[in-house]
Amino acid sequence: MKVELIKDKDGFTAKVASHKHIVAFGFTKQEALEELIGVAESELESENEIRQIEKRVQEYLHKIEGEE
Repeated sequence: MKVELIKDKDGFTAKVASHKHIVAFGFTKQEALEELIGVAESELESENEIRQIEKRVQEYLHKIEGEE
């Protein structure tokens, strides 16, 4: 599953490309990605899909930490 992070005028939007209804907003990249996990947990029934999204978000957060 691909996690996308998009900068907009007020902050960042994080979404899962294969699930158009799993979208989250945050003022920072980290906030948006962490919120995305909560949205995925509330919207998806499949524990496997939730774990995949959590893994992708953690990889993204690790990448962000390396950029700072």
